[in-house]
Amino acid sequence: MDGVAAAERPLDSVEPWTFEDLRSLPESLWRYEIVDGALLMTPPAGIWHEGVSDALRATLHSWLPTTLRVVGPVGVDLHPTYLIPDLVVIDGDAVRPGRDRAEPSELSLVVEVVSPGSQSTDRILKPAKYAAAGIPHFWRIETRPHTTLTAYRLPGGASTYTELGTWKVGDVARFTEPFAIEVPIADLENAHQPG
Repeated sequence: MDGVAAAERPLDSVEPWTFEDLRSLPESLWRYEIVDGALLMTPPAGIWHEGVSDALRATLHSWLPTTLRVVGPVGVDLHPTYLIPDLVVIDGDAVRPGRDRAEPSELSLVVEVVSPGSQSTDRILKPAKYAAAGIPHFWRIETRPHTTLTAYRLPGGASTYTELGTWKVGDVARFTEPFAIEVPIADLENAHQPG
């Protein structure tokens, strides 16, 4: 495994992985997350993924009220699970020195941009964990064969998301919750392509 050093843990260890264990791992292009105490490794995202993520970040930034910030990728503490969404909308007061992970209660929206190495995780596992933690809104961006945005909302008292709809290139996704925003899907797909 060129470029990826093994974790400094005995191979026969049965203890669950912790956030502190993640911090002790060597730097790598791989994304390390923890699901129910088990280590999950995801290959690095590609340029297409990052272009879509960057375009959505710019759109979110231009619409967010001053009390909210868009950041990511950033660790979210769902103990004993620690996930890294591509983008989160977080209470602005939570963005301060010394913070190394976000709490679910600080988040109004999590966004995952699906890539080949994260399909099942982004479509099934992560939404289930985010909903169980009470994060009120989840957006999934698909990038193949064309860009789409599917939005979900967590109804009061529910533990699973309800789908609000899917928008494709040519559509404008309009929301009033968790904040007012319009997302032209073509802007996400075209933002990283030559004009």
